Amino acid sequence: MRVKKIITFGCAAILSTVVLCAACDKADNPKGSPYFYSMGSDAAYILPAQLTSERQGDCYKLYSETAKILLDMDSALSATLENSYITAFNNAAAGTKVELNAYAYEVFSLALDLYEKTEGYYNPAVYYNVFAYGFGGATELPKTAEELPSDEVIQKYNILANSFGDIVLSEQNGKFYATKPQTEVEIEGVKYSLRVDLGGIGKGYAVDKADELLDKYNIAYGYFNFGESSIAFKQYIGDNSGNFNLSQRNPRYVSGAANLVYVVPVKNECISTSGDYVQYYEIDGTRYCHIIDPMTGSPIQTGVMTATVIGGSAAENDAFTTAIMAMGKDKAIEFIKNSLSGRRVIFTYDRGDGYEIYTNIPAGEITVLDESFTLKEIA
Repeated sequence: MRVKKIITFGCAAILSTVVLCAACDKADNPKGSPYFYSMGSDAAYILPAQLTSERQGDCYKLYSETAKILLDMDSALSATLENSYITAFNNAAAGTKVELNAYAYEVFSLALDLYEKTEGYYNPAVYYNVFAYGFGGATELPKTAEELPSDEVIQKYNILANSFGDIVLSEQNGKFYATKPQTEVEIEGVKYSLRVDLGGIGKGYAVDKADELLDKYNIAYGYFNFGESSIAFKQYIGDNSGNFNLSQRNPRYVSGAANLVYVVPVKNECISTSGDYVQYYEIDGTRYCHIIDPMTGSPIQTGVMTATVIGGSAAENDAFTTAIMAMGKDKAIEFIKNSLSGRRVIFTYDRGDGYEIYTNIPAGEITVLDESFTLKEIA
């Protein structure tokens, strides 16, 4: 069997061609297995059967090294594991200097850099806001407007989120540290300090590492998928072009409508995507999704439905797609022109009376599959 050529971003399983191993041990992957579980998400290598058969030894080494990296990243970045470095940072009091390991330090540094590059539209410190709206492992989703968090509470959470840039990273005698901002807020008599969740770019960071391992073992075909949103593509073995066909499912799919919006070729590239249609609920006709607008502290209401960035680092792309979702159409177009000219970018937009696709990909390299979407070129 060959790797299937059409890779689709969608709702329940963004990669429709990948069947992840639900029976895998959650603490590790079985010996020789290409399936993994880390940072609350499934991951998998999808490689041609001929390759895995002929180069079984190299594949096992690839899987073993990947399992170790993902285990180390869990202990560094997980916001749910009690003994992770990020959990220690989150639980520390305001102003505390917290020791990190090398992974946590590197991803923290990258997060602060991307926070600056996106003018704060990527902000992993909207931790409390995510939970306030029922996402991120909260016990129950709001069902009525009265159950939504109050403006007063969100404004206090925003004070904490806005202090993300005040984190101070340092290195002393070969050890790494992050010092929390002094900022605190009080809600109903309880004091809160800054908390972060670096899992988003953490998954992209792991994809970048997997991409390096594929190169290390000279594996030129297949791909690595993590969390159904970040992928390291090599080549497709099925034709001379070596391209996979990457397609986007309709984020507003209804019965009878076209299910795929567009298709674009990819190979030897890392990609990431974000969307408002995987985790969401509606109250009184308003959609609330898990992506928080750092400028308001509430779920995005920008009209941007999906964002995909192709090329460069998957970790960076994870931040860029999240930021584009929060920026809205005009700001996103400006950002893509000024900051992402070296990458291929696509975002879909709901203008209220129709749908649009905005992209800097030349028209001949992207095929629109849904006539209800109008293609708009970002020149």
